[in-house]
Amino acid sequence: MTGDGEGRFPSTMRLKRRRDFQRVYQGGRVWRGSCFALHVLARDSGVRLGIVVGRRFGNAVSRNRIKRRVREVFRRIAPRLPPADIIVRPDSGSERLTAAEIERALARGVEGALSREVKGWNERRSS
Repeated sequence: MTGDGEGRFPSTMRLKRRRDFQRVYQGGRVWRGSCFALHVLARDSGVRLGIVVGRRFGNAVSRNRIKRRVREVFRRIAPRLPPADIIVRPDSGSERLTAAEIERALARGVEGALSREVKGWNERRSS
């Protein structure tokens, strides 16, 4: 990352409050893949990410590593995603994934969770 702020993950793209997480868990759709579970709730504007990694995943180094990798991939693909709140819950198999595999899993999961509910999703995805 450079010091110019280009590679940042701004706070406007983060789920931070407990009530936001609860709203996504209660009202959102769930997609389960082989290495991730996603909870996705459509919203009016912007896309936000929350990451939940429990202690069963591994030690702090492993948990923080997967969170960094998911955040980095999310930051790169966020402009192509529909406006939604997304919670990512990595499973133990996700630590072996490459950035490209994480990107495909996230994109496929958001598409699977929202499917045709978000107008214009297919047009945004192809660009």
